[in-house]
Amino acid sequence: MNKTQTIFRKMGLAWLLVSFASAVMVQPAFAAVLSTQDLIAMEQQTSAVNALGQALAREDVRAQLLDMGVSPDEVQARIAVLSPAELASLNQQIADLPAGSGAVGVLGVVFLVLLVLELLGVTDVFKAI
Repeated sequence: MNKTQTIFRKMGLAWLLVSFASAVMVQPAFAAVLSTQDLIAMEQQTSAVNALGQALAREDVRAQLLDMGVSPDEVQARIAVLSPAELASLNQQIADLPAGSGAVGVLGVVFLVLLVLELLGVTDVFKAI
């Protein structure tokens, strides 16, 4: 065998090894078909979380939450675990509040959020009270 054939064999073997190694590393993609109802439900969940997050992002609400000993990050984490029905209920209560109702209405909503989370066993906010 001459030198050129040996070089081509080594290059061919290296190419073959790289091809097999890359073929083994490919992971299959797992996908599912989503129905229109599923997509609508996901979008409604996202918009409900965003609406509630905006209502609780006001400065007066943040100050009241901090006075109650609840951090804003903790509130966001709690909102993320609410069911769609709970989110819809809270958003409806916020929408039913009169415009400019002030801190009393917002505090009522915050209290309801904390109460629901307490009843679900997600938090222990009221054990100190």
